[in-house]
Amino acid sequence: MNRWAIFLDVEGVTKIYPRDHLKFFVPFDAMLGALCRVGAKVYPETPVRLFAHQVGGDGLVVVSEFAEGRPIVPISLAVLLMQVLLVSGAVAKGGISEGDLSDVTGCFPSVREPCTADDGVGRLGGGLLTLFPVMGTALINSHRFATRLPRGCRLGVDSALMDHVPPGVVVTQRDGELVVVDWIHTETTTMNRIKEKIGLRLPTCHEREALLVSYVRGTGELADSDWGLNSLRLNGCEAFERREE
Repeated sequence: MNRWAIFLDVEGVTKIYPRDHLKFFVPFDAMLGALCRVGAKVYPETPVRLFAHQVGGDGLVVVSEFAEGRPIVPISLAVLLMQVLLVSGAVAKGGISEGDLSDVTGCFPSVREPCTADDGVGRLGGGLLTLFPVMGTALINSHRFATRLPRGCRLGVDSALMDHVPPGVVVTQRDGELVVVDWIHTETTTMNRIKEKIGLRLPTCHEREALLVSYVRGTGELADSDWGLNSLRLNGCEAFERREE
């Protein structure tokens, strides 16, 4: 059964974390906190429950309970989470696609007897073995749309989910199967409903533009690389940057 999936990957962690690990943990925790409130207050019960997993330390995958056939919820949720990260001092690249997701812990019979523990963490004598409990094309596909070109803190959506552009969603590029959504200027009624239900306040569009431009400028040489230029171009911030110069 196909389910929509969002993959978010915090950018620059290899440089941020060694210098000041709180610059990673504070924004990531803010994003997780917002997601928890969304799950508890907006999508708490079947058939609209959310399932999320931290992946690789700096990644997050969020998967729906059932397929919806419409991209408005995953796009709205991804945009909100990326805006929360930005306000808290970090940025992410994101991808949205669909596929299946399954519990795969039963695929490792070799660890059942010597390593199994009640808390789901295997024992290596006095050490530990942690297994990521799920796998599927939902994770693989959403990760692919997050990490493929163009580089930048952009949100890529599988065109198979986008037979039309939902109201309020701003698209800045189409390239075959990839649709890039401007997460700075996108504003949907679903986003507004989520923010109202969880009591989330975010900066205005103009303030978000300023935050992203400031973040990109603060990356040094990266600001003039494809990553920096795409981060602004694909999120409609080029004109803002010129006005501020």
